[in-house]
Amino acid sequence: MTPAGPGQRTVLQTHYAKVGNGPVAYLDETYHVENDGRPKFYVIAAVVVLEQDRDELRAELDHHVPGGWWHTTDHLRDSSGRDQVRQLLKTFQVPEETCVIVEKASVAAGDKDGMHAREAALGRLLAAVHHATFKTHPPVNLAVLEEQREGRKNNADRATRKKLIAAGAIAQSMAMVMASPGSEHLLWLPDLVCSAYRQKTVHGATDLFDEIQAMTHVIQMP
Repeated sequence: MTPAGPGQRTVLQTHYAKVGNGPVAYLDETYHVENDGRPKFYVIAAVVVLEQDRDELRAELDHHVPGGWWHTTDHLRDSSGRDQVRQLLKTFQVPEETCVIVEKASVAAGDKDGMHAREAALGRLLAAVHHATFKTHPPVNLAVLEEQREGRKNNADRATRKKLIAAGAIAQSMAMVMASPGSEHLLWLPDLVCSAYRQKTVHGATDLFDEIQAMTHVIQMP
């Protein structure tokens, strides 16, 4: 995770101003790509937030997490933390927020770090939210992703966007910016979605995903 800072917040505000009253998609991922006998997968989730709900939703998250730091996996280690995860999932509202999940089920043996699977899933997700495939939100022209520590991963994501534009899958207007969850607490939302989905698909625990299932669309990729 990259550190928060005023520079990132300034960049985000510039992008928010450019999209005006358009919605923003916040993205995160969960995956298992190791060759250890367990099923491989790569999942990327987006939470689409309308402009008029952005500040209010962020304030509600900050109210529930007064310390200003959140990582869902850490809170799932005990029952009290799990209750807090459920509480944050309840901040999602139908129809104001929409969740879109893309699951890439086949990760090639040679794709050791899952980057090829990530490219496929990210491309499908960006196209889905940009074109409002599920008709539950306006077309999205800005995606905010968590900035990775490894520059090559951030560069790979930018290259994915360029390929999509060149192929006509998304328009040039579809922007993408990387930031730390410390700079934008709305990035906690897709982290919550990914964890809830992982709990359901990997561990068979559906209680968390039940909180958001009604507003979630899942795209299965081979």
